[in-house]
Amino acid sequence: MKYSKDDILQILISQYQFQIEFDPVVVKGMDFDFESSIFEWIDACDLVDPKTLAKIYHKEFRINRPLVELENILIDQENRTLSDFCEYISEHAKRDTIEPIKLLGQNCQTASIFRALKQNLTEKGANTTELKPSSEINSFFLKNGGVLIDEVNKIAPGTMSEFEYKSHKLSRVGRHIMFLGFFAMIGIWWIWNFIWWLTFPIILGVVIFKIGDKKQPEKLNLGGFKNFRELIYEMENKLKKTITNNV
Repeated sequence: MKYSKDDILQILISQYQFQIEFDPVVVKGMDFDFESSIFEWIDACDLVDPKTLAKIYHKEFRINRPLVELENILIDQENRTLSDFCEYISEHAKRDTIEPIKLLGQNCQTASIFRALKQNLTEKGANTTELKPSSEINSFFLKNGGVLIDEVNKIAPGTMSEFEYKSHKLSRVGRHIMFLGFFAMIGIWWIWNFIWWLTFPIILGVVIFKIGDKKQPEKLNLGGFKNFRELIYEMENKLKKTITNNV
């Protein structure tokens, strides 16, 4: 089974929806489609330079083609569209086939999906020793960042595409103090001269921000899934629809 152009576009959209909630510099309100330019996508999502981005996707999708081909698509960002990018990835990407596991004489697709996801997460450096179908999604995510989102949507594109996040109050307060301190320092430095104590509000803001980040966020909703069992069932449904559409 291969990725379709729609699959790749859905993966990009899911990544964007995730970034909106967790990355303050990402431009909100974008409606990406196949006609969107590569420049619009890279700029709105605050992505790395085209050559570095090409290396990331070339490795992530295990593309067995010269890297320069993908670089050329991304470098020509004003004239190329997401249709060009998605078509190239879908044509050359390697997608794993997940075969059902035999359990008690029955084929079990959910078990094979969970095993594949767990293996992929482990390969990306996540600690999955205690990971079980009953494990909570949120607690795992807080330790492993966006790796979970990426690996889920690579297996079953579109499974996780709706997110809600509100950091702890201390994180928000620390961030505000940090930014206000930074701009105040620049302003005073511009009209007067630099004094070391101008960095104090910035340092204070960073400390408060770090403390807040270690606390539970006020809101965290990753696609509405509470545990991995619910997530795997939805991944299975997405894969069934993909197979049906490709028949």
